[in-house]
Amino acid sequence: MMHSFFQVVYTTLQAVATAIFHPWFLIVIYLMYKMYKKNGDMEVETLLFMRQKISNKMVQSILSGILIGIGASILLVVIGFPIHLSEYMVFLLPVAILLAMINFRYLCFSYAGGILGILSFIFQGQMFLGYKLPDMNMDIPGIIALVGILHFMESLLILLEGADDSIPIIIKKEGKFASAYMMQKYWPLPFALLVMEVMTAVPQGSIEMPDWWPLMKNIIDNPGGVLVYSIYPITAVLGYGDIAVSTTPEQKSRRTALSLMAYSLFLLVTAIFAPNRIWLQGLGVILMPLLHEILIVQGQKRERYSKPLYVYPDKGVRVLDLKPEGLGEKLGLRRGDVILKINGTEIENYLHMKAILNNYFTFLWVDILGIDGKHRCIEHQAYPSGVNDLGIIPLIEEPLAVYRLENMESVGLFRMFSGKK
Repeated sequence: MMHSFFQVVYTTLQAVATAIFHPWFLIVIYLMYKMYKKNGDMEVETLLFMRQKISNKMVQSILSGILIGIGASILLVVIGFPIHLSEYMVFLLPVAILLAMINFRYLCFSYAGGILGILSFIFQGQMFLGYKLPDMNMDIPGIIALVGILHFMESLLILLEGADDSIPIIIKKEGKFASAYMMQKYWPLPFALLVMEVMTAVPQGSIEMPDWWPLMKNIIDNPGGVLVYSIYPITAVLGYGDIAVSTTPEQKSRRTALSLMAYSLFLLVTAIFAPNRIWLQGLGVILMPLLHEILIVQGQKRERYSKPLYVYPDKGVRVLDLKPEGLGEKLGLRRGDVILKINGTEIENYLHMKAILNNYFTFLWVDILGIDGKHRCIEHQAYPSGVNDLGIIPLIEEPLAVYRLENMESVGLFRMFSGKK
């Protein structure tokens, strides 16, 4: 049995490697580059610099996607979530990319899978006005399971990396400026699918698996031959887009990850019980995109109508971001902090703070109000040169760029590529 397990793992790794060198993987990498470049331009508009090179973001995302793809592939093949692969399954990624031209959040197999699933119910080889319609014959439980699997992997990536490198933006609510943080992460996902096919005999070199395997059974009625399971390489893309207005990016991404995890588990349970139950397959195809849309829209409404967490203060200076390797990072300043006093002098605004720092204090103590409502004091000695810059990017009263949340929520790939604001 242990020998069979290592054979399965080895074959799975081969399939993942094949997916990495597939042309679709390169297309996904190109789309990721375009989207990260667009986000970098937005970061420069707000901060006047880019904190991390696009190449570094790309490498991190690619490695994370590959590692999650490998781990999930091994787990899913060993447990046994098979899919009956039809020729129309290849349209999942192209349909998802076409939908993303309208809105980035549609770059998701839940919408593409829902569309193909509904079409599979409609097109069953029947005659219509003298023409024979195609028989799509798609594995609906397999599609539901695939979407559930992908979203479970996405939830893990969001939980681990969703809040990393969030981009500060300035918004205006109720006549006051506030800062928000936009999370935009993309992961190319090469992974292996367990595919079933009907053959007249078991091919040579097959691996014998235990009786309980696979977990999902009875997907094909009366196959008329021997069911053989093989491992098939596939490429997908996972994207996370969110805006933290009323919470921190870490809290927002954690909430989103847990919601997606619950959604994915619901789909996987539905997929397990869906074979031979047409009504459950139809319900799953409808709920798959509907529940995903509800999760996103509810999150957007919550942020749009809630009170901003990072409002422009009546007194003091709100830290929008920190300069890389600047004094603020060394002192332990954090995004959202409000600098209240410097050496006992109350700060009115950013210009007032700059005037105070022009004294080049050799010893500095800074009173700060954290985003958690707690006060703290930071001390720093800079003898003999003194300090005149805390290394922060402040939330100023007249920002250079102000964004509307409604516009941020409806960005499509077409708009990204066309360069429209």
